[in-house]
Amino acid sequence: MGDSGDLGGWAEPVRVGIIGAGLAGSLHLAAILAQPAAFQAVAVCTRRPERAAAVALETRIPTHTSDYRAVCRDPGIEAVIVATPPHLHHAMAIAALEAGKHVLCEKPMARNLAEARDMQRIADRVGVVAMVNFEHRFLPLRRQIKTLIDEGFLGEPRAATVVVHHASLNDPHDRPWGWLMEQDKGGGMLGASGAHYVDNLRWWFGEVKGVTGALATLVRQRRLADGPGMAKVDADDNAALILRFVDGALGTIHVSATAAVDDEEEVLVSGSRGVLRVRNNVLSGAREGEIGLRELPVADATAGFPDFDHPLVGPTALLHRAWAEAIRIGRIASPSFADGVKVQEILDAVARSSQQGRWIDTSGQRWPIGS
Repeated sequence: MGDSGDLGGWAEPVRVGIIGAGLAGSLHLAAILAQPAAFQAVAVCTRRPERAAAVALETRIPTHTSDYRAVCRDPGIEAVIVATPPHLHHAMAIAALEAGKHVLCEKPMARNLAEARDMQRIADRVGVVAMVNFEHRFLPLRRQIKTLIDEGFLGEPRAATVVVHHASLNDPHDRPWGWLMEQDKGGGMLGASGAHYVDNLRWWFGEVKGVTGALATLVRQRRLADGPGMAKVDADDNAALILRFVDGALGTIHVSATAAVDDEEEVLVSGSRGVLRVRNNVLSGAREGEIGLRELPVADATAGFPDFDHPLVGPTALLHRAWAEAIRIGRIASPSFADGVKVQEILDAVARSSQQGRWIDTSGQRWPIGS
């Protein structure tokens, strides 16, 4: 890949401000700092001033603040990363967009479809490069599946299955209560984890015309972070959904965060000519007439980066690279706000389906939305 910060030698670094210093913000910051030729981190913002100051001191970022509006107003900042909980995305992204900044927003894009559409509408009017951080598209295994599907390995895609069983929310006394447990703040495993898989299946198989699904909250109380009491959980910790694609293929996604132990995710996609499977972080496949699946090579586009402490920093850096290139060239890049809106539409449809017990049309034909 060459130098991890190389953008062809023709562009100045994009001057970026990062809003949020939790896990998501730290991953973005690590990815930005690994690409000095592509990005210059100008400011960091978090709600606690002392935290913002500490991060700025540690990373030598010149400006720190607890006011996201100051980041958006700063004329020295070209682009803003919104890496906060979902209930804050709408206000922060719009403030950045209205100031003419390019925006990269964490997923899920918003709390609901109305907020996501509003964000896309303003981004389109302003004419900036607005992307959603579906960094799983840039994981080597996911990219290899996309390449193989595009090359015809599956033939006509017909079915996809994703199964994820984790233990992260099984113990009510382990992880403390926070926004992830609050439905009104955009919490829940459907958005936190399922959104990535919805985006991946759209990316591989195309548009989704119908959705059905169910959500469940199986651990209904969780310990408070600052005391001995327990708080009620109303966001989902289990989600199961079926996607019907425009071409007739079906996809199923089942995400559970309440397993007794962690298990590796399993992804299986099949078509008229072949099968691809991810299990234990290994890609295998077989084509029509072959007996048994064989391990397949996987190209790793993150090889040009240093070894990071977290496995998602490399893919995030690749997404950042696409964002920087789009900013300098002046073109749309994926995953775009339009991708984020479609995923949000599907997430909302799953919630409605769970409440109403029916399929929800997402084709845009039965209930068309005007521009």
